[in-house]
Amino acid sequence: MQKRTSFLIILAHFFITSCAGSNGFVLYKKGEVKPVVHYKNNTKPAAGDMVALFSKLGISLTVTEQLPKTNSPYIQLEINPEISGFSLTQKENYLSVVASSAKDLKQAIRYFFSNYTTLNEFTKNKTKLLQEIIVVPMELSYQSDAVLAYKEPYFTQNFDSEFRLWNNTNTLEETWGLWGHNIGKFIKVTPKMYAIVNGEPNEEQLNFSSPELQNALEVAIAEKLSDNPAANKFMVMPYDNELTCTCEKCIKTGNTKTNASPAVYALINKLAAKFPMASFFSTAYITTENPPNKPVNANVGVMISTMSFPKGIVLAHSNHAASIAETFKKWQKTTQNIYLWDYAINFDNYFEAYPTVSITQKNLQFYVKNGVTGIFIHGSDEGSFAAFGDLKAYLYAKLLNNIQADLKQHTRLFLETKYPAFGKELADYYIEIEQTALNNKRTLDIYGGIKNAVHKYLKQDDLAKLIDVILAKQQHIKPTDKKAANTLLLSLVFQHLELLRVNGIAENGYATFERGKLTLNPILEKYLSLLKQLSSATEIEKYNEIGITISTYISAWHSRIIIAPYQNLAYHKHFKAKSKLDEDYATTDILSDGTIGFQDYYNNWLINSTALLSLETTTAGLQKATTLQIDFLYDKKHKIYPPEKVSVYIGQNNYEIILGEKEEVGDTRKIVRASTPIKIGANDDTLRIEIKKQAENRKRSMACDEITIK
Repeated sequence: MQKRTSFLIILAHFFITSCAGSNGFVLYKKGEVKPVVHYKNNTKPAAGDMVALFSKLGISLTVTEQLPKTNSPYIQLEINPEISGFSLTQKENYLSVVASSAKDLKQAIRYFFSNYTTLNEFTKNKTKLLQEIIVVPMELSYQSDAVLAYKEPYFTQNFDSEFRLWNNTNTLEETWGLWGHNIGKFIKVTPKMYAIVNGEPNEEQLNFSSPELQNALEVAIAEKLSDNPAANKFMVMPYDNELTCTCEKCIKTGNTKTNASPAVYALINKLAAKFPMASFFSTAYITTENPPNKPVNANVGVMISTMSFPKGIVLAHSNHAASIAETFKKWQKTTQNIYLWDYAINFDNYFEAYPTVSITQKNLQFYVKNGVTGIFIHGSDEGSFAAFGDLKAYLYAKLLNNIQADLKQHTRLFLETKYPAFGKELADYYIEIEQTALNNKRTLDIYGGIKNAVHKYLKQDDLAKLIDVILAKQQHIKPTDKKAANTLLLSLVFQHLELLRVNGIAENGYATFERGKLTLNPILEKYLSLLKQLSSATEIEKYNEIGITISTYISAWHSRIIIAPYQNLAYHKHFKAKSKLDEDYATTDILSDGTIGFQDYYNNWLINSTALLSLETTTAGLQKATTLQIDFLYDKKHKIYPPEKVSVYIGQNNYEIILGEKEEVGDTRKIVRASTPIKIGANDDTLRIEIKKQAENRKRSMACDEITIK
């Protein structure tokens, strides 16, 4: 029954779109109306493709190169390199399908089937898709690139060519001849191409006024276009640093010590003039953040990153709307080709649901209103797993083609089709967290811990119920669907473990503490065992951008919590900060609440950037203490370093722990412990801790875990 219900949902969804309006153009009606497929110039292969797809509906059509002489309906296929994307137009007694290339024509054909028949990417392998009537709107006029000329949801699913055909999306690999900060890989850089910085050649940046650089790029671009004419977009941008060339030519062009846009876009204009059939872009980023001081060619554009925009909120309703709109406005004076680089996952936790598709829909409408013509949605880190990535790839594809798309309807269609055993419950859950996130005005960072998700949308009880539903229905999951279900379950179980960890010692945490006894949550071992099994079954190991693995994560649970149960005389004791705390870490409660830090900096650590962190508490309840210890995080990538020393002052006694950790070869991330014996006298009433940074890292941050006193 469940399979049939899911399939009926698909049919109902597409029946609504197929038969909208009684005044439609009847393209096919069983026993009465039957079109032929008329191909022009070199579209015969596409005509064969279309006929093959019609056959899946039980409809047998003929192909002809001759224009039909009767008034009976027909479908006309044509390639026109002068247009962008594809168009579907209903004229008189025929449907015209025109595309700029053979690939675009395939996408156009699938767009037709997805929108006006019961054949789509979900049903393409089904049998018995018999259809008795096909109706398209009278005077239909659809242009695929009318709103957005570039559409890329950068998820693993979009790497599949079939996905792109059915969803009319682009991909970096096919479209861009040069992407990102990769000029150094695209050409051989010679000393004559080095930037002049402070009067000296500097190989860490390029001189965009260099004739040698221009010549080398022209040769490489010509070769790329000759090998692959479809890869006709080129990103010409400086290396990823703040250096700017200030040679005589660049200064004359308009460069300053902080602005490279004049020289960069002067070079791009020359390349654009030489290759008018290609498109050239740079980015609004660091030294090219501001538009150039002269107009650019029609085939030149900019890619603007939303990194500096607040995340997880509807921008049009925020106090940032005016400043963001101004960013687009100033670039519109330079170019009409404004692409956007947006973000769709939590890069610190690939397993977090990060339900912001509905929010992005509102923001896409805002972006388009402000002149954006192309979107790159960064939803995967070089093809890595992302929670609900399959669903998001599909939903973002729908949005990029129609920013008014019904996301709830598409969510149910996708999840109930892909996960028939528990799709309804899964769709209910995902729609709910999307709606909760949309209605909550808090931000949701693309780098952040699980508490950020809790404040925005994540409810532990709802998550636990969904996990139980999936586990209970495992026996109903077909073997072919097992890996997809396991992948989904992996992310849900990981999220729940993170909630147990940040909740600490509490009823909904990893343990409870009653009458001096710590009792671990019985679900902890079950979930850790399940996480290990699922990671092995799915072959998914890395769970964030910095590369921490699930095996490391499980080991941390065992070494820092399970086999070393929390014991602390200072549990829930308040440590008063006598020095400045960072804005985002303005309370010291995390130092004594029983939450334990792992190798990720964003959960259960107190981050502080002062040169000397000073903390103070009373000695009440600590008279039996013999040891004080604090753990610190060393995370080279995020520039977090342990201190030089920790000093403890109790009465007349001083205790000092010298750390002075230096960077070691091969070390990128570890936990460093400071420990010292202490003694508290009967007349001692204050305990003070001073944590001093290493001199060479005074501008870096420290991360402190629990202050444990035993």
